[in-house]
Amino acid sequence: MMKIFKIFALTVTVAYTFVACQDANLEDFDLQGGKGVLVAASTSIGTIGKTNETLTIPVNLKLSGAASKAFEVSLQVNQDTVAKQILEGKLTDVTAISSGAILIDNVAKVNYGSDLAQFQITVARTEVEKYFGKKIAIGYTIDNVGKDNSVDQMQNTGIIVINTSELLTADDIHYISLQTGGNTIEAKDRQNYSSSSGGISIPLVASLASFPGSAFSVGIAVDSDTIQALIQDGTLPSNAMALQEGEFTITDKVTFPSNASEATFALDVPWTVINNNLGKQLAIVVRLEAPSLHILNTEKSFTTILIDCNNVLEEDVTHLGVFSVNRDNGGGPSANEGSLKMVDNNINNKFLQADFIGDLVCTLVFTEPQKIGAYTLTSADDADARDPKEWNLQGSNDGVNWTTVDSRSDELFNGRKLTRRFNVSYPTFYTHYRLNITAIKGGTNLFQLAEWRMIKVR
Repeated sequence: MMKIFKIFALTVTVAYTFVACQDANLEDFDLQGGKGVLVAASTSIGTIGKTNETLTIPVNLKLSGAASKAFEVSLQVNQDTVAKQILEGKLTDVTAISSGAILIDNVAKVNYGSDLAQFQITVARTEVEKYFGKKIAIGYTIDNVGKDNSVDQMQNTGIIVINTSELLTADDIHYISLQTGGNTIEAKDRQNYSSSSGGISIPLVASLASFPGSAFSVGIAVDSDTIQALIQDGTLPSNAMALQEGEFTITDKVTFPSNASEATFALDVPWTVINNNLGKQLAIVVRLEAPSLHILNTEKSFTTILIDCNNVLEEDVTHLGVFSVNRDNGGGPSANEGSLKMVDNNINNKFLQADFIGDLVCTLVFTEPQKIGAYTLTSADDADARDPKEWNLQGSNDGVNWTTVDSRSDELFNGRKLTRRFNVSYPTFYTHYRLNITAIKGGTNLFQLAEWRMIKVR
């Protein structure tokens, strides 16, 4: 009886296995032996991904049924159809973005048994931001399908329409602008410029809105041709005239480093140009152009610079004053290291004072009042322990009553024969000036200085 039961059980097992295999083979036969599917384009998309540089759009394709075999669908960008439909009025209130800003997956992969497929379209964020507030259209075409499948020729092209206002906010836009964009910068009265021995330098700052990312550059252009029109419409004064090529220097490109929101550059004008145009105001328009990434804020991408030549002119007037010190070098003012070496306009020699105790007073007396806007000190060629560290500059019109016009402490000269400029915040006319040296760097009782120069401003 037990043997019969075992034989029966084995028979049932074999029979069940045969039926199961038979069913599986039939199911497999139905998929593999069936007809290929029809593949159609779709406007159905998934959640759009955003980064600082791109937007990624998942796009779904339509299949007429389950795929009997895994296969691939070839795809390509098709902005020509988008442009044609806009021209024919079939698409309204949309813009066909540049095909150069679109990257599409070459193929969409369809898995065995699947009745759908998805691929991605990647768009440069700059291109989307350019059309903020509008609807943009992206077209694609199914180029080919493999393994006995076919393209639905009635639906072989899909056009994705995106409302940028729903995708981005105004704060998301990476606008590039000048900090003084749309305005006029007036360089006068020690405002909006810095001075050097060579001329004046007007600093400019380009700014990036929203959050920063990869490094990029933006071009710098100048425009002299519009100056006359700005004079005629009253934007610029009648004595303004355009700066001409060769009268200034400016970079042709500025670079924003990675993760930076600002980039600085400058317009430089030499003193010779300022001196040749006394009584006039020099003007030029500076523009940002052609950024390698992001977009320009057109209303703030330019600024007009106006230089009041009479009110930026500087002059070294040290030689016009009578110089003296309260305690000189042992050899006297004309000695090899005497005090007159401090104002001879030669940084290759110096004034050296022994037994320095913090009471050195250097005085310049002018026959006419001088409006000193800045002064320079130049370190000498020997040990930096002798360099001045603390001092104050005072002015007077009678040599009795003195007003401190500038005061410095903890100053260092990081090099030999190094000239440092110190600006006077509120220049006033004085006939007498004195420089009171109250401390040196230390470690010695010797004081030294190569030059002291006084800079007059108008």
